[in-house]
Amino acid sequence: MIRLLVALLLAAPAAAEPWPLPRSEVVAIPAPELGRSYSHIVVLPPGHEADPARRYPALFFTDAPQSAALLAGMMTRLSAGGRGLEPAILVGLGYADGDTGQYSRRRDYTPTPHGDIDAVSDMPGRPVAYGEAEAYRRHLERVVLPALERRFRIDPGRRIYLGHSYGGLFGVHILLTEPAMFSHYILISPSLWYDRKLMLARERGYATLHRDLRAKVLFLIGGEETIPDPDPEPFGNAMNAMVEDQEAFVAALKGRGYPSLTVESRVLPGEDHGSVYVPAVRMGLEWALPGTGRPERLPCPKDQPNCRYPRWPKPPPQEKPVGMPESGATGLWEGREGDPPPASTLP
Repeated sequence: MIRLLVALLLAAPAAAEPWPLPRSEVVAIPAPELGRSYSHIVVLPPGHEADPARRYPALFFTDAPQSAALLAGMMTRLSAGGRGLEPAILVGLGYADGDTGQYSRRRDYTPTPHGDIDAVSDMPGRPVAYGEAEAYRRHLERVVLPALERRFRIDPGRRIYLGHSYGGLFGVHILLTEPAMFSHYILISPSLWYDRKLMLARERGYATLHRDLRAKVLFLIGGEETIPDPDPEPFGNAMNAMVEDQEAFVAALKGRGYPSLTVESRVLPGEDHGSVYVPAVRMGLEWALPGTGRPERLPCPKDQPNCRYPRWPKPPPQEKPVGMPESGATGLWEGREGDPPPASTLP
């Protein structure tokens, strides 16, 4: 029996190690003014070390523990597929250390304490907290952004914000409080219903005091996000009309005629509040970091029955040695049976 137990212990696998994201690190930043600290996830783009003088746009996104791996993977996949996304530094904004995600985001992403009156705390001994968005925003502006820009080669003129649900609400709060914090805003399913549609009222207040709003903003929402509200009183309506709220908010912004504002709204048919995130993130990445885009693909000519590959635009001409003959005048690579396109022209 003893020999059997020893054999089983020796055969047992070693404790599993977490799989880290390539080129990533966790940056802990204390927030003594808030009485807590935060751990953020930073993912550097491929080739970051090759050009020490280059500065990169930075994508700041909420809910880092849930989204960091997804965002990093999508950046890699979309770039590898030939879409040419511009390289960027990813910054996942973490929850407060020791807090659950639900507790942290309810408190830090909402602008007033008027949250769900039936909410139950998922942290025993601590009451539900709402309404500290402005304190958290100031911490990001005064502490987090300067600290990260000293440590990483972030272009401060090209900060991009991405948030979903309460994270989208928080993005609207930043947009109407200190829009210059970010150049681009990707706001997915923002909770504009919060506190009796407070942000629609705040938009009107902003318009009375300002003649411009310098930002590029993309709103995205699922077409199936207007649903019955199970708790309509006292801070809600009979319906969570999220699609209608977004359209009303965007229409109000467009109606102001702000010369420096670019705003767009997209409704994704068939998507609900959860499923919308992945396709919306892809659209947001391609909108904010378009890069070079996919090369044009042309079909094989009808008069070339042996053509097995599409014709691809030739890469930009390079300097040729003296005496090298000129290439064809068509500017296209002609596919021939059995010959793949040159590596430089593959998508």
